[in-house]
Amino acid sequence: MNSPKFSITLKPVKTMNKTNKNIRKKPAGWMMALLLVLFSVSGAMAQGSNEAQTTVLIAVTVVGIVAVIVLLVSIYTLQVLNVILRTEEERKAKEAGVEPKPAKSLWQRFLKVVNRRVDIEEEDTILLDHNYDGIRELDNHLPPWWTYLFYLTIAFGVVYMILYHVTGTLPLPEEEYQIEMAEAQATAEARKAESPVEEFNEADLKLTDDPAILESGAKIYAQQCAVCHKADGGGSIGPNLTDDYWLHGGDIKSV
Repeated sequence: MNSPKFSITLKPVKTMNKTNKNIRKKPAGWMMALLLVLFSVSGAMAQGSNEAQTTVLIAVTVVGIVAVIVLLVSIYTLQVLNVILRTEEERKAKEAGVEPKPAKSLWQRFLKVVNRRVDIEEEDTILLDHNYDGIRELDNHLPPWWTYLFYLTIAFGVVYMILYHVTGTLPLPEEEYQIEMAEAQATAEARKAESPVEEFNEADLKLTDDPAILESGAKIYAQQCAVCHKADGGGSIGPNLTDDYWLHGGDIKSV
């Protein structure tokens, strides 16, 4: 008597591959939104002037980056758990011979809450009474990109108000102008100290034919004046220096 023979066909299980594939299909809009908020905060804080402010801003930026990383890891972990649970529900439904219902991901549910989006199957709930030659109107909300941009401006405004008006961490435009003017004045004084300019009395000026002085003047003219007045003094952007027409006189003292 021959014993019955059984054959077993093994099929590879692709649960994790499916899980990874589903995760890769997730939209990255939330990552872009978080990065935009972080960049707006960094851009607002990048105007600090002194060393103490710079240290505080660096610390705040580092804390913000760490918080964003933790948030991203948490969201990714929730996505993985959601995909695993959905895969398990589909497996149980197939074993029971029931058609599995397409479950919405955490991201899809989040978008629906944030945008108050209505599915196509439920559009009758937002259908208005207007009827224009058979054309009906839906009471839809603003598109997601507009709402995200609006939320981003609110976040930027809050950060700006805290840094500039509440804590005073960064200077206001008028104060920043005064700081820049003081820095420019200090730079000018330092440059003047390094290259002192000889003081002279305009009343004592007179024409000279000293070759050394004329050569020095020609070099100065070529470096600083010829760009606007041309090499021959005929004028381009600047006025003509070779004619007899002068706004304030052409003698040496007037010049």
